[in-house]
Order: sequence, then structure tokens, then C-alpha cells
Amino acid sequence: MTLKNTILIVLLLVCFSCKKDNPVGPPIESYFGELSIFETFSHDKPVGVDFSTGEAVNFSAEFSVQADYTIDIEGRISGANYSIDQTGQNLENVFWAGNSNTIFFKQYEWCDVTLSFSGYDTVLTDSVLILGVQDFSNLGLLLTSFEDASEFSSVSGQETVTNNIISNASLSVHGTNHLEIKGEGSGTYFGATRFQFNPGTIDEQDVNEIYFNGFFKTSYPGSTVGVKLFEDQNNNNQYDQGIDEAWVLKVPLQDDGLWHKLSLNLSDLIVDVFAGNVQVDGILNPNNIIRIDVICSQQGNTFGTFGFFSDYYILTYNAAL
Repeated sequence: MTLKNTILIVLLLVCFSCKKDNPVGPPIESYFGELSIFETFSHDKPVGVDFSTGEAVNFSAEFSVQADYTIDIEGRISGANYSIDQTGQNLENVFWAGNSNTIFFKQYEWCDVTLSFSGYDTVLTDSVLILGVQDFSNLGLLLTSFEDASEFSSVSGQETVTNNIISNASLSVHGTNHLEIKGEGSGTYFGATRFQFNPGTIDEQDVNEIYFNGFFKTSYPGSTVGVKLFEDQNNNNQYDQGIDEAWVLKVPLQDDGLWHKLSLNLSDLIVDVFAGNVQVDGILNPNNIIRIDVICSQQGNTFGTFGFFSDYYILTYNAAL
């Protein structure tokens, strides 16, 4: 047998030995074929979903190819939205538990749901009715949703114009009530909402795992919200200026007249050493926090009107709202 024939036989053996009778993974046409819908888009809550009891909306659909798809959910009243982005050939184990990207969905609100595919024109639609909204209070320490006036106190300054509760369910992010606070002048303090509690009320002790969350809306350029924490370091159940530490962070607000969710980590707050406050050890201990002020302020010290609407203040643990 010649050397040429020997090489040819070896190459043929190698080719046949590499053939797989049982290919691993889906066939290549499932990635690059045309999109066909085998099972139409639907969900398992045709009469509505009660997120407050832990229910979820389970989606279903099946299609001919592996595809990148997006499920978009939008509330008809609130304007709240939520998106689910995944890849697959069906919607097995795809669900919605009432989460939102921005503001909250509302009770008794119809939501439009669309399923779209990257690279394809196909769009499938459905709708779902919310019978009960998700309870977020178990994510940490709910400061207030402004439904119960005993949860907070309102503090006004010399330049405060308005510091009132507005009752209007269609305008509130959560429930019926929300806050309106504003002032006029060249100062930096136009009032605050104050929360007082006993040491040890905050369960999480790692400041890196604690987030302040709230919803804010303003049309006044230059408006800011300040979050200020007060510690009781000498264990006398009160904040003593010059002895205990205070921590603060001021955040500019978007002035587009729309609701926006604000989330900030407590580790971003800095020691307040102004107006008689002092630094003691420079360590924020959540166990010592006995007071939180959410302050209406401005970015500079120009004369003008500054303020915001706000709703639903909560400290969440391990993740932002």
C-alpha cells in the first residue's frame, strides 16, 4: 500500500470517528430559523392577581427558535413599569411577583403586557388585573407611607411655605396620601419629616447593607432632598449636639415634574460637622440611630422656591428597593 493511500485511509477514519450520533444541545436551526409561535402568549391569573398574599403571575408561551425576548408590563393608571429579559424557546418558570422598575403599581389597576423578540417583528400582547399590591414593608424598616400621621412629625423652618399631607390616591405613589413640602428664600432648610425611635430598632448592623428609599417629584430647579441620621452614642436616649454624631447626604432631584425613586446606601453619608455638630469616632453604628430627618433643601444659596412631593420612605436591607 502506498503512503498516499495510507494517509487517505487515516483521514477517513478520523472523520467518521468524530461524528456524534447524539448531538449535544439544540439543533442549529433553533437559533437561526424563522420565528413561529407554537403556544400563544398567556398567563395563569385570568381573573386577577393578589400580590399582597404572595401570588405571582406565571407566563406561558412556546416558540420555534431560541430567542432573546422581553416581557414589558405597564400600569394603565400609575404608569409604573417592569421588564423581564431572558433567552429561551419558551416561558417556562418566567413569572412576575409585582416588582416595578420605578414607581409602584396600584391596586385594581389593569396592566398591559407585551412579549417581543430581539431581531423579529413579532409582538404578542395580554393584560392582567392587580387585585392586591406587593407588600414591601418586610424588606426592612418602613418609615412611613404617609397614611398614618403617628409615624412621623413635620418640622418647619423660617422659610417653609408648605409642609402638608395631600390625600389623593390617583396622585400618590402608594396608598392615598403623600407629602408636599416647599419653601421660599435663599437658605438651605425649608422643613423636614422626622422619624424618632429607640436604639436597636434597625435590625441590620452593616451600613453597607442598608438603603434609604423614597419617591420624589419636583418642578423646582435646584431642589434637593437631604437625609440626616442622628446617633445616641452616650446611651441617654437622645441626640446631644456636640457629643453625639450626625450623618448627612444631600441629593439633587430631577425637576421634570415626574415621580422618581431615590435609593442611597447609608455608607455614602458623611459626618455632619457644621452648626455645632462634631465628629466622635467617624463610624456610623446603625444600632445607635434614634432619629432620621428627611429634609427639603436646595443645591446652593440663591433666592427662589424649592420643594418636592414625596411618598413611601423605607429602609431596606441587603438591596435597594
